[in-house]
Amino acid sequence: MSAGAKEQVGRLLALVPLIQREGSMNVADAANRLGVDPELLVKDLRVLIYCGWPGWMPGDLIEVDLDALDGESMIHIHNADYFSAPLRLSTAEASAITVALRTLREVADEETTQSLDRALAKIEAVAEDGQATPAVDVHVPVAQRESAALRHQLDKAMSAGKQVRLGYHVPARDENTERVVDPVAIVDRQGMAYLRAWCHQANSQRLFRLDRVVAAETLDSPVQEHPELEADDLPDELFRPSPQSPLITLRLDPPARWVAEYYPIEASRELADGGLEIALRSADPRWLLRLVLRLAPHARILGPQADADAFTQAAGETLSLYTASSA
Repeated sequence: MSAGAKEQVGRLLALVPLIQREGSMNVADAANRLGVDPELLVKDLRVLIYCGWPGWMPGDLIEVDLDALDGESMIHIHNADYFSAPLRLSTAEASAITVALRTLREVADEETTQSLDRALAKIEAVAEDGQATPAVDVHVPVAQRESAALRHQLDKAMSAGKQVRLGYHVPARDENTERVVDPVAIVDRQGMAYLRAWCHQANSQRLFRLDRVVAAETLDSPVQEHPELEADDLPDELFRPSPQSPLITLRLDPPARWVAEYYPIEASRELADGGLEIALRSADPRWLLRLVLRLAPHARILGPQADADAFTQAAGETLSLYTASSA
């Protein structure tokens, strides 16, 4: 579902109960209450007529009076009584929501904590049969608490416009680095959370995986302005190599073909034995070496020659370690 579709679903879920409470509302007033443009609200209403209870027969759909919809029109919604039905949660659903709320509570400020406590009290009293359920005793894992605390700290730093000093683990070099960044946004992609920031060490935009942040300190210094970040939306492809990075040619046997799907490549050529020859860019020779050694014996570097020689040497040294240990 695209970001626009998700936002529209959220508006519709807020709109229907609002109209049900009021009985009917002027389009302009409803748009003002929801904080949206009246023209956008009218578009939402034209989608709402296709929503309803599973079955999708005419009697299952929400009814909206669409006659002359404009800023002065009144919104009338019918056949949506199930929106006002009491909430019923199964034990599993209540437990899942409770875990999420208690995780947030670990890092929330005092005002937010009070709201979370009220929500928890309501959730824990909801059961599928309508009877009160016992409070769910939830243990929030340390890693989950630390991740939530880090996100909360970064959110506060971004709201305050403050720089952050990060301790960051770089797996390609198996070392921890320290750098000062101007945090811009936290994004989630493919099950991973990333901090989008301007890195002063690299003097460029960077993405930092939150699970690789080993330390974070909010500084008193304000973030600097980076107009290129404001105008540059985050691309879907998170790891887009620089055109200036060296172009590497790899020979992949069938068991290693997945590399062409996992990493951005510049070109590929099918081989007669089912293998694949690919060209990709790598800014870090050590990362490239680790990748090909992990794939061995199903991959090797064809060029440039210096990288191929480095792989041959590293593979020989690795093999000698195995030979020595078995002697």
